[in-house]
Amino acid sequence: MKLRIGFTGLIIMLFVLDGYAQRYYEKELLSTRLERKEMRQKASVADGGYVLFQGGLRKHENSRSNDIFTGGYGEYNGVVGVNYGYRLKNASIETGLGFIWQYHSEIYFLEAAGENFRTSGNYNSIFLPLVMKYDVPTGPSKKFRFGAMGSLNFLLHQTRNRNQQGRGTYYFDYFNDRERYLQYKYYWDRPRISGFFKAGVYAEFQVFKSSFLNLQFSRAISAGPLRTVTYEWEYQGQKGSFTDELKIEGYIVEIAYKLPLNLFSATR
Repeated sequence: MKLRIGFTGLIIMLFVLDGYAQRYYEKELLSTRLERKEMRQKASVADGGYVLFQGGLRKHENSRSNDIFTGGYGEYNGVVGVNYGYRLKNASIETGLGFIWQYHSEIYFLEAAGENFRTSGNYNSIFLPLVMKYDVPTGPSKKFRFGAMGSLNFLLHQTRNRNQQGRGTYYFDYFNDRERYLQYKYYWDRPRISGFFKAGVYAEFQVFKSSFLNLQFSRAISAGPLRTVTYEWEYQGQKGSFTDELKIEGYIVEIAYKLPLNLFSATR
């Protein structure tokens, strides 16, 4: 009888101890999760490297078309890129690779023909950015930042290149009047080093307590023509010429996701 009572008491005591142990483990587990979240939050705003994935649209100023096609045509062209950056206090530097679409179109009035001559071309290019940023964190946890940026972007490779010289026939009304046309020749040249500047402001705020969402508004400026094309035309015995210049310019709106690399060491 005493043995049975002792055995029953032992079973009850084990259940009670197991209940206390489970509650203690749950508290410890919850405490560990909170500590890890706090560590990730602190690591995300600390100095160090990061990766930036960004994309946006540019409204360029040397196209006369009104449609919107981010792949290349229209007055809105796209830009995408992946950058590696390093943050030290309030300043950051970045570099990486980007791709910018550029559809160029201009209209020139030819007095001898009394008609317009429309030029068109693509300058879709891979570019290397060199970026400088400076921002001011706000709030006790530094979750929101506002700052200014500037970049020098070198064009490395143009994906749709064209012949440096050629000739063609231009119809003023291709579908209704095939008898009114002119003959033309073109020659083009470009600088040895091509690129454009970009300057603007940006704001970023923390998401997922570990990374940042970045909104950027900037303006692209070309130091000079990226391509200069000279057209020589002839129409009913009349001759003339004009020069067409291609530049990457206009306002850019971009959105980016910023992943601090400190997160990987903070959660080990």
